[in-house]
Formats: sequence, C-alpha cells, structure tokens
Amino acid sequence: MAEKHDIDTYSKLELGASFFLQESFHHIHSALSYEYASILFAEELDKIEPSKADRKVMDTMNLPNNAVGILQSNIPDVLTDETLGKMSVSWQKSQLKANNSKHKFGLNHRIDSIEILGHLNNFGFFMETLINRHLLFLKQTKEIDDFSYARISVAKVMERIIYIFKEDLTNGKTHLNEIVNLFSLRNKTVHFTPDNAKALKPKISELIQIWNQSEKLIKKLEKQEKFNEEKFSIRLANHIKEIKERWN
Repeated sequence: MAEKHDIDTYSKLELGASFFLQESFHHIHSALSYEYASILFAEELDKIEPSKADRKVMDTMNLPNNAVGILQSNIPDVLTDETLGKMSVSWQKSQLKANNSKHKFGLNHRIDSIEILGHLNNFGFFMETLINRHLLFLKQTKEIDDFSYARISVAKVMERIIYIFKEDLTNGKTHLNEIVNLFSLRNKTVHFTPDNAKALKPKISELIQIWNQSEKLIKKLEKQEKFNEEKFSIRLANHIKEIKERWN
C-alpha cells in the first residue's frame, strides 16, 4: 500500500510549527507590552487632577454593589470630556512607549493580560505539532509499526510525549514536569471557566522553565531526525533570549 504521507506532509507540519511558534511569542510580547503600558498609564493618571465637575459627578454616583447589577446598569460618564481627553492621550502615550522600549519585570511577575491565552494556546500547538511530526518520522523509519502508530497518534498529547521519551524517562535523562504544566495551562485556556479565567496568571519564571524544557526535548527530536532545516531548538532559543533581553 502506498504511503499516504509524503514530503508535502512534512512541509505542512514544519510550516504549522513555525506559525504556532511565531504567534506564541507575538502574544507574549503583546501581553508584556500591555502590562508595561498599564504601569506607565497608572503613573500618568497620578498627574491628572479631577476637576470640581468630575468630583461632583463621582459623588452622586450610586452603583449596585454586585457584579451582575453593575453589568446591567446604564452607567453614565463619570468624568468630564476634558478629563477623559487627558486620559486618552495618556493611554496612547503609554502604549507607544511600551511598544518601543524595554522593561525589567521580576521573575515572580504574574502575567494577567488576556494575550496570555494566545501564547499558551499557540505554544502548546507548536510542541504538539513537532511531536506529531516525530511520530510520523518514527513510523516511516520503521522505529514503530503501523499498529502502534495508529494507536499512539490519536492518544492524548502527554501520552504521545511519554511514549516518545519512555527510555529517557526510565533512565532519568529526561524530565517532563514543565511540559505537564504547559498542557495543564493550555487546558485552562481551552476550558475558560470562571475559575480558570481568575486563576490563569502564570509567572514569568514559570514560562521560562517551560520554554527551557521544551528546547531540551526539541533538541532530542532533532538529534534523531537530522532534518535539513532551520532547527526549531535554535529558533526557540532566540525567542527566549529576546524575551529575557527586553522584559527580564
């Protein structure tokens, strides 16, 4: 029976992994830029003094004391057009500066920007795509038989990863704790429940550990595959370096 997956399949998987990797770091840069802009904006707000008219409006505000009530309320402007205009200019200035400068967040800084969804989803897809490609490689090089491939290729992603690295895991040469965390975090984005929406605030240190362990696993795949392509481990290392230089 002719093999249904040829060079085009590998090409599509390589392009997909490239796309997911690029998108994941686009989103983490956007997340950190937004959070830096918020810090700058808070500093700018301290410089804006509410007018007497602003204070009068705020003093007469009578909002419900629960979330649903607030969401259902028709809330009028609580600030004058003049003050709102100053705030708008300050926010634009803050965004511009954040997009074009560096800021050193601490390793314990928790990322609260909604852009973290884009990073975790895409980075998870990136790793999963490389795992799927490696399984196809193992099948086509007769490292695993057709029956095993048919079974493992549809298993949960962590089962696929454990299958590929089972010998190294047994010998203690490979660890997957950070990879487990990656897919746990990604599951929180896929199942974006109220609790997950509140809890999904990974630390920068947490992400760096995930990236570093991912790089090590990718190097192991590349050592076996020997594909003549720009190495994904090097691409990932460059992204990590850029994050550290700009944001950490």
